Amino acid sequence: MSHPTHNDSGTAQNPPLQPVLLQTLEGHQGAIYDLALTGEGDLLSVGGDGLLVRWSAADRGWASGGKAVAKAAAPLFSVCATESVVLAGTGDGGVLSLESGGQWAIKPAHPGGTYVVTSGATGGADGCWRTWPEGQEVAQVAGRIRCSISTEVGTFVGTSEGTVHHLESGVATTAHEGAVRALVLWPGKSALASVGGDGRLRIWESEAGGRLSSVLSVDAHKGAVYRMAISPDRRWVATCSRDKSIALWNAETLALETRIARPDWQGHVRSVNAMVWGENGALATAGDGGRILIWGFTG
Repeated sequence: MSHPTHNDSGTAQNPPLQPVLLQTLEGHQGAIYDLALTGEGDLLSVGGDGLLVRWSAADRGWASGGKAVAKAAAPLFSVCATESVVLAGTGDGGVLSLESGGQWAIKPAHPGGTYVVTSGATGGADGCWRTWPEGQEVAQVAGRIRCSISTEVGTFVGTSEGTVHHLESGVATTAHEGAVRALVLWPGKSALASVGGDGRLRIWESEAGGRLSSVLSVDAHKGAVYRMAISPDRRWVATCSRDKSIALWNAETLALETRIARPDWQGHVRSVNAMVWGENGALATAGDGGRILIWGFTG
């Protein structure tokens, strides 16, 4: 695996991608904590105001008028969607879901907060990984579960303790100083990638029994990194951070292609907490500022 090449400005030596701000979506009354896409390509956002908002897909992004489809009394920390299911994790430990009768309901799941929701399982502040919707305990780990990924060799979860756990074997790997906030399979590399509270992007080779071997570690941001997102064409991996910036990494070379941050770009003015790529190639990013910025790229 090749190492990234940087110049003094922190960008790749080849001409960087040029970001273009396509849209600004407004509607949340507070921080936005997570974004997801529905099966129809609509954008879902959740935040500190307890709102689950749906933004209809448009040609190059999403319609500017979002619709609040559900409201919880506590903040919503996480959201996921499939063809038939929309789930959101609440700050007081519940899971918000649409019942068969068309009504939204909240089911208790994780005392202290539900930080991870998938179509088949949830994780939270209690360090417990549970099946959804049955709620059966699958595994218990130390610390709060902040992210997860399912792979051919099993399920990995990242925790507030900076550790990545392989649930099937119980093997734990120390990965970051600070919480592990996102895990993805790096496109084209057969490798696991993690980001965390230390501002680093790390690449891991998965070994027998769920053990992880470090391949590469990069200073990606000047603050905690909260999310990673892979572009639809699998050429780019985006990261976003508490340092208010968004970075795009070349999936093949791992080189930093461009960084979106003020004053060079009209980006976020506060922490960037969430991101997702649309199938049309637009990148949606959101954070503590309460706005969703939609980006296109040239070059």
